[in-house]
Amino acid sequence: MTETRHVVIVDDDDAVREALTLLMHGAGLTVQQFSSGSDFLAAPRPTGPACLLLDIHMPGVSGLDVQAQLQAERCLLPIVFLTGHGQVPLAVNALKQGAMDFLEKPLFDREALLDIICNATEQHRQQLALANQDAQWQQRIALLSPRELEVARLAADGQANKVIALELGISERTVEVHRGRAMKKLALRTAADLVKKQVALKHQQEH
Repeated sequence: MTETRHVVIVDDDDAVREALTLLMHGAGLTVQQFSSGSDFLAAPRPTGPACLLLDIHMPGVSGLDVQAQLQAERCLLPIVFLTGHGQVPLAVNALKQGAMDFLEKPLFDREALLDIICNATEQHRQQLALANQDAQWQQRIALLSPRELEVARLAADGQANKVIALELGISERTVEVHRGRAMKKLALRTAADLVKKQVALKHQQEH
């Protein structure tokens, strides 16, 4: 089943919003409109693959203000800025701050715009998938007892059960029990799987 791609349009120009909405609907995309940056920031963020078409210059909360707020939230939503004549230098600066692209109003190249949105939503889909995997991993790590985490970290470093037992001052059999429980909670099947998680386990141990 194809995942729905969503476009959020934030522009104080009614005509621009309506024209873009018609174009997006024609391409099979779902659309949400906002006439101001403050209205957008007050609304919930998209939960699925999406792209933000954002006017760079608006009264009150500008597009650059919105970009700064999303960065502060560590929001992954990709931004494509909409610029007017003479605003290209602002857009270039926005790209340096992490925006994906910019387009000049009012004349949009339909195919170029749809290609940009397709790339942006695909990038967002991949980022969301990675973030979800990381969240699931953190949830699994949280299930470990302090001793299980300690044993798992040492095992991920490649240390044998006997060495771990000596380092922790426990029996080798106890190490085996803790290691087995940790592997089950982490949904890992082999020692090689555990080694691949070495960095993540070390980071968790330090915190």
